[in-house]
Amino acid sequence: MLLQTKGVCKYFGGLKAVDQVDFSIEQGKLKSIIGPNGAGKTTFFNLVSGLYKPTHGQVTFQGKDVSHASMNQRSQLGITKTYQITSIFPRLSVFENVRLSAQSRVSMFNSWRKAYSYSALNNRTMEILEHVGLADQQGRTASELSHGEKRYLEIGIALATEPTILLLDEPTAGMSPAETVEATHLIRKLSNELKLTIILIEHDISVVMGISDEVMVLHEGKKLAEDTPEKISANETVQNVYLGKGAEPCSR
Repeated sequence: MLLQTKGVCKYFGGLKAVDQVDFSIEQGKLKSIIGPNGAGKTTFFNLVSGLYKPTHGQVTFQGKDVSHASMNQRSQLGITKTYQITSIFPRLSVFENVRLSAQSRVSMFNSWRKAYSYSALNNRTMEILEHVGLADQQGRTASELSHGEKRYLEIGIALATEPTILLLDEPTAGMSPAETVEATHLIRKLSNELKLTIILIEHDISVVMGISDEVMVLHEGKKLAEDTPEKISANETVQNVYLGKGAEPCSR
């Protein structure tokens, strides 16, 4: 397994936000985490990314215990996260946003040399913009982008750090139905074409069931179920707790 958690817990005083959760994902898979509000999804994400350290339990990445590694250390290892609230440099161009992120992975960088003189870095930036569909927007100021395009730019910034695992926290939040469809296709394309391992938190159940290889359901901090989208949507307990009684099984 590429990444695993074993009995991972996070307590805030007497509140058990995440309680004894076992999780694993293989290289190249796309796995979604769903559950009602307050189920512990974001807290679990923060345990994986390194923002939080577990109260108990273990997080391993590529066979190495990273339970107490910082967020920056995990990013350097290849675990990168995007956020619910879009985080970009609004006054910089689309190109500059991604190039700055790509610079963080350059081991030898001369601060006196013009950044645009690094041809390999520029080529890498354009390659990423092509992947996220923003190559034709490279010269625009980031603040001028539509909401959906800003989300794509944030994914591009994350890709520039050369992640092995990409954590996407509600990537379609605030998008129109049309933008959501486009974003869904983009996420699946990144998983397929780049062989990128993706862990996704998403409230839009049609997105989750349409693109996921596996789904984990959290409820009150505990793992309620974990299976294929088809089996999750047909699970009576999951229907009662989250999907709604009588939910139709999904199709992909």
